[in-house]
Amino acid sequence: MPVFVLKGAHRAADGQIGPPLFEETITAASPSEAVRLANAQDLSTKDERANALWLIDAQGILHWSLRRADRD
Repeated sequence: MPVFVLKGAHRAADGQIGPPLFEETITAASPSEAVRLANAQDLSTKDERANALWLIDAQGILHWSLRRADRD
């Protein structure tokens, strides 16, 4: 099954995104399933400074991104 990585970082007011504060591996049959699993994550246990989230595949292709404020 394909492997995806959910990452979270701090996005500053000027739009700059810092280095990842956490990375979590997600195994899913497809990109859409990986996005569904990423959306189902409980972010309260992750680094609270992370307000920018994104999901990439093993080749580094971006499949999903989100500002945490849009989700909360």
